Amino acid sequence: MNEKYSNARGHFFAAIRALAASPESIQTRLIEANESILHVTIDEFDGDRELKFKFAKILDLLAVDQDDMEIVAVETAAHMTDFEAVKVADLICEFCYELA
Repeated sequence: MNEKYSNARGHFFAAIRALAASPESIQTRLIEANESILHVTIDEFDGDRELKFKFAKILDLLAVDQDDMEIVAVETAAHMTDFEAVKVADLICEFCYELA
């Protein structure tokens, strides 16, 4: 298996598992997924401009305020509509697929 992006791949896989394996609302599942995603840094994608851009987009949707991303991501996800939360979940799944 390719070692490139192995940290990000592991955390995004855990995020997808959180999105898929819970009977909770999509917002609650997204909050659980955030716990894994926020362990990934944008610097991990320095060699790939497209992945870096896509990861930044996910982060922007999860937490616009960069000061305390964990708290902001939880508050943001909690106040998303179902449509908005599903859109972010789809981006997370697509991003994980691209890391494989």
